[in-house]
Amino acid sequence: MARWMRSIFLVSVAAAAFVMPQCLFAQRVSFGFVGGTNITHDFHLWQFPYQSDAYPGGLTTFELFSKTHTFIAGFSTEVQIHSGFSFEADALHRTLNLELQSVLPDRSILPDGTENIITWEFPLLLKYRLPLAGPVHPFINAGPSFRTRKNTASTEPSQFGGTVGAGVEFQAGRLRISPAIRYTRWQYDGDFPLYATKPDQFEFVTGVSYATSMGNWRVGRRAVQFGLIGGTSFTGGVAGRYAAEKVDERQGYIGGLALEVEARKRLSIEVNGLYRPFRTAIVTPGGPAGDYRFDFTIVTWEFPLLAKYTFQPQAKIRPFVEAGPSFRLSGNRNGSNPSSAGITLGGGFQTNYGVMKVSPVLRYTRWADDSGTIPGGFLTKPNQVELLVAFTF
Repeated sequence: MARWMRSIFLVSVAAAAFVMPQCLFAQRVSFGFVGGTNITHDFHLWQFPYQSDAYPGGLTTFELFSKTHTFIAGFSTEVQIHSGFSFEADALHRTLNLELQSVLPDRSILPDGTENIITWEFPLLLKYRLPLAGPVHPFINAGPSFRTRKNTASTEPSQFGGTVGAGVEFQAGRLRISPAIRYTRWQYDGDFPLYATKPDQFEFVTGVSYATSMGNWRVGRRAVQFGLIGGTSFTGGVAGRYAAEKVDERQGYIGGLALEVEARKRLSIEVNGLYRPFRTAIVTPGGPAGDYRFDFTIVTWEFPLLAKYTFQPQAKIRPFVEAGPSFRLSGNRNGSNPSSAGITLGGGFQTNYGVMKVSPVLRYTRWADDSGTIPGGFLTKPNQVELLVAFTF
């Protein structure tokens, strides 16, 4: 990760910790939609001259590039944490376009089609509004961004970056309209594959949201809490196929959304939507050229549905246990077929920090055995241990 990305992340965390003392927690939360478009192109221009037997009059040049602008759309949640400061989390769908064409010796163009790479961007931003009177409020924001991808074709977009932005918020009652320019610096995609995305990306986005109170959310008579959950795994996700292979897996982040609904005084139902990528390299001892390394990512989404029992519900620190089924979706499989169901057990504690509930939990999931994996494909490990922390309101 670039040094300035780490700086943005650390400054955002430090600022959030500074402005979020318990007595300063506010009650306003906003939900809405975000839409916009990319300003910069997604890929550099790649050119490969070669001699084609079909066009002997000179060199034919095969080109890969991007020149179109695509629509960005998604959802946004913003929580006010102090006068002027808030925390914003977005989930944005964005398609990267890689266009292919051949330039013939006579300079005529032969289109070869377009590859569409589907991505989701998840910026987590600390936001500051300038303290001006009236309905118009300029703002700045900064924080880390995460990215998933599927249908990667000849690409492998990196999954982490740092985002800064600036814009203006217009208020009309509870309605908020927030046009902004954002700049994201993504990590280098890596040495494979060849067609790397541009690391510097500018986007124009506009948010439309509705502000409400987060003090006592209810469905009927049942209390409801909503927020973010994230953490890391202690176990790998991919098993080697052959004895000679070495699995080199990077234990990265897990992140998503958490929803909890009260059922009884001590009993609640918790549902999560968790993004977990298996970022893996298979290393095979090589011959004269050295070891052969194959880097790939299997994308998974986990959806645990858990019954949660809390001990000492009136205490400041409240231990709990939870259990229930988990379901899983996967993409970018690279020959694998991760099983879609398992059983999850967990235990942790929860405490309140102002109106926010913080819940660290250690979970174990036993997934069913994979089925339908193609010959020579990768198997996922059935046993999974994760450390997660949920922040709900």
